[in-house]
Amino acid sequence: MPDFRPITPHIWRLTLNWNLIPLLPIPVAVWLVKDGEEWTLIDAGIPEHAAAVADAAANFLKAAKPARVALTHAHYDHGGALSEIVKRWNVPIWAHTAEVDFVTGAQEYRNIVSRNFAFNLMKPVMVARVWRLPVARALQEGDTFGGLEVIGVPGHTPGMIALHHRADRAIICGDAVMNLYGRLTEPFAAATPDPAEARRSIKKLATLDFDVLLPSHDLSERGVPAEAVRRFVAD
Repeated sequence: MPDFRPITPHIWRLTLNWNLIPLLPIPVAVWLVKDGEEWTLIDAGIPEHAAAVADAAANFLKAAKPARVALTHAHYDHGGALSEIVKRWNVPIWAHTAEVDFVTGAQEYRNIVSRNFAFNLMKPVMVARVWRLPVARALQEGDTFGGLEVIGVPGHTPGMIALHHRADRAIICGDAVMNLYGRLTEPFAAATPDPAEARRSIKKLATLDFDVLLPSHDLSERGVPAEAVRRFVAD
């Protein structure tokens, strides 16, 4: 069984592979963050991993349970175990106010109006997955919970967020930056309706005070040093 591994004093990472591209599996991270006796689960992997994510969390937490599931965004590879987790623990889902409709099913990503040619080209084959689950709290920039501060990083989706753990000097950044196959990249263009805004979000992250950036898709599984992020932005 895959398990959660420590990354910083308060953050643990579960990594599962998504075989989106044959022979080039993409690592997908799910996070647990501890604050006192409280745990926050961040993201939920792909639907095919739903049981594995829930079982790994249950095995790690033992008698405890997550206080909430907080989504960086609600893409297919980030909301997969939501139904299983809600069913198992009856925990609330939290997401940015601009992301709520993509969780509840009121909106689909493939219906976003975009000027990005790659995104529009992929719309006909984009996974039409909506979770149809209620969101208990709509988050805003600057909100704090569980030792984390909400940072808005839209572009890849309208309401994508990063979560800044100031005590650990770490930022869980969703797909704002990816660390795949030996280099840092912007989020996949074909799944990003506003690449220009996504680039502004990366620059915003680079200005923050942190030591390590924790992308959802990171082959190193250890995170990216702040200096590397700032070099990437400067190039």
